[in-house]
Amino acid sequence: CTCGHTHAILPDFIIPYSGYGLFFILRVLAEYFLRLSTVEKLCERFSITLSQLRRWLDLFRTQKEEWLGALSSMEASSLSFLKALLTQAAYSVFASAFVRRFSKSFLQSHKNPAPYCQQVFGP
Repeated sequence: CTCGHTHAILPDFIIPYSGYGLFFILRVLAEYFLRLSTVEKLCERFSITLSQLRRWLDLFRTQKEEWLGALSSMEASSLSFLKALLTQAAYSVFASAFVRRFSKSFLQSHKNPAPYCQQVFGP
């Protein structure tokens, strides 16, 4: 890139600007959608606050709708979408397509604060 900045390519399981890894959050969300325990027990088990769980749920639902479109998102349950993500042969294909389309990683709460070189991610 000729923009004069240093860039890092993060693995798919790291969410930029987040203190939590992707698969940790997806595990929490999977247990929530499976209703394996109460919300209080879930938060206690994973040492997260109820407000943190709600932020992840809102973000997941918003990005699910962005990715699928409003109509398809209403037809696909959150659990079925989560299962589809976790059973893909190559999660990287989805992750890189999400970055190209929305300029942020899946479950990243905001876009990158500085512009970055899109050509790194391909056409």
